[in-house]
Amino acid sequence: MSLPPHSIRNTLISLLAVSLVLSSFFWNEARKEVVYLCGNFGTGVSQQSVMNQLATANLLDVTQLTTDYGIRVVSDSAVSLRMYRCNIDIGTDGKVITASVSGWF
Repeated sequence: MSLPPHSIRNTLISLLAVSLVLSSFFWNEARKEVVYLCGNFGTGVSQQSVMNQLATANLLDVTQLTTDYGIRVVSDSAVSLRMYRCNIDIGTDGKVITASVSGWF
């Protein structure tokens, strides 16, 4: 016994709707991790504090790049399609110089 076509269609539409809701939820959670955590990093915050706080995030990818003035810590998320990025510049003294969020607001 097979299902009627309208039943299959309704099931597919329901699955698509649930998928969209779940995707939107996780995308927003990843965005919030980038934006809210980046707001914690004011001038003078230690590099250790930055790394400890970023380690609490569940959806972020963190990269450290060596620069002429020290280190740049970049955090973003594949879940939010890397649309939001936190750039944290840390001087040679191990303290935050600047922290800013860039992305599609």
